[in-house]
Amino acid sequence: PGNISRNRLICNYSAVSVECLMIRRDVFDEAGGFDEENLPRSLFDADLCLRVRQKGRRVVVTPFAELRWTQWKDVLVPAAEEIRFFENRWPGIIENDPFYNPNLSKKRADFSIDI
Repeated sequence: PGNISRNRLICNYSAVSVECLMIRRDVFDEAGGFDEENLPRSLFDADLCLRVRQKGRRVVVTPFAELRWTQWKDVLVPAAEEIRFFENRWPGIIENDPFYNPNLSKKRADFSIDI
């Protein structure tokens, strides 16, 4: 039946980018919304998804959604303090993401094998 890749399957993820995030308002509120104080520029989307998962909910990606993206004027790179905050808040999930194959590299974003 051919090549089946993850981007063609409905899958659970630990987090998704705000550009493709759709969430019910009650779930957003239950998780505490975006952390604007500690993550004002970046990583607020991943942080929200991880808090949603902490509440026992799932983050699901479907290939049946059609996304249209227009680049924002300013793509915000996370500040060093935001990265530190995020890494301190989520050390376990960063090291052992249950939805990322442990045989793949964490140093590259291309799903290459960790050799």
